[in-house]
Amino acid sequence: MWSHTSRAGVNLAGMTERIDERWIGRRVRTLRQARGATLRALAQETGLSATQLSRIESGSRQASVGTLIELSRIFGITLSELVADTTPAAVHVIPRDRRTVHHTASGDIAVLSGDLPDLHSMHLTISPHCSSPTAHHDGEEWMYVLSGTVELIIGADGDEQTTTLGPGDAAHFQARTTHRVRNDGDANTEILLVGTRDPVHEAPRTGSAEVGLRP
Repeated sequence: MWSHTSRAGVNLAGMTERIDERWIGRRVRTLRQARGATLRALAQETGLSATQLSRIESGSRQASVGTLIELSRIFGITLSELVADTTPAAVHVIPRDRRTVHHTASGDIAVLSGDLPDLHSMHLTISPHCSSPTAHHDGEEWMYVLSGTVELIIGADGDEQTTTLGPGDAAHFQARTTHRVRNDGDANTEILLVGTRDPVHEAPRTGSAEVGLRP
């Protein structure tokens, strides 16, 4: 498994703000209900079962990185709007000591992008001897290794292409192709991941005030 703790901590001038780990689940439920979609209907769009989606909404199951990206695409919002309590601004600045870390089934995610719609960026920390679930979604992804080594695996079983990346290496690929990453080393791997949306498959965007994105 990826590294995991029960709560996310955000350092604010020496203080630690505790983030409710069920926050994302509540947002997913609110967004689904605003669309008038049933659990079964949304599950079919994401490739999950209705039971898995129900557990994500209740907070008893943590969504993978790929699932979070796919949910934000379906809802027509940015990844930042889905997982972070942010206020839209012309320039979205995230100081290093105010970074919000979300612990998911696929690893620790620090969202670095704001509410602009065309890309999402995040800092991922992958624990030793861990692998992410496979993912595929619209758009493109660009990956840059900050520290450690990681294997980028593109393609499905029987037709996989594996590329080993080290510090300073980058990779750019179509995210619609099945992909995953694996850390076979003995130390954490840190990755900067930037993804774009595919405007051809973009869902209609709904105003955040209408779907209750703010607590």
